[in-house]
Amino acid sequence: MIRNILADHFEKYPTMQPQDAVKLIYQHEFGPGHMIADSKKALKFLQQEMDSLTPDGSEPLYESIGNGLCRLNLRPCLKKNIPAEDILHLFLETAKGIQGDKKQFQKKLQLLEQMANRDETPFYAAELDYFLIIYREKGCPAIHHSDAYNAAYHPAYRVVFQKKLKDYLAQQRENAEK
Repeated sequence: MIRNILADHFEKYPTMQPQDAVKLIYQHEFGPGHMIADSKKALKFLQQEMDSLTPDGSEPLYESIGNGLCRLNLRPCLKKNIPAEDILHLFLETAKGIQGDKKQFQKKLQLLEQMANRDETPFYAAELDYFLIIYREKGCPAIHHSDAYNAAYHPAYRVVFQKKLKDYLAQQRENAEK
């Protein structure tokens, strides 16, 4: 499953670096990867981020990352008038509801290494090897996208449960029809 998700993302985002592939695997396994201590600050940060974006309907509303999760893209949320409060609620629900497994995460990193060794990644196996040595020494923390990825794609999303998002969207459609 993760192999197909990685291959799909490599095709969509050819500027991906080892760091971005590891981030995708991390999110696949652990979800958002961190708990939010202060939801008011998190909402303010999300609103500021959304205020800095231009609404865009050409970007998909969400992209599956497997394990029941997806990246909910903020630009289409703006286009569809999805409030920051609702996005934060979905995000917090996801952060609370997923644990992940360190051993499974390591197996998925090994799969990424195999893909790189077979030239199935947009980066060289040696680049991934170097990145993973340092990453593992740091204890495999949650990480940000690479500068190259940020410059090429300007990611703005939140990781949420895909089913909860679909349920939310269905409820919004029902409310709009009333």
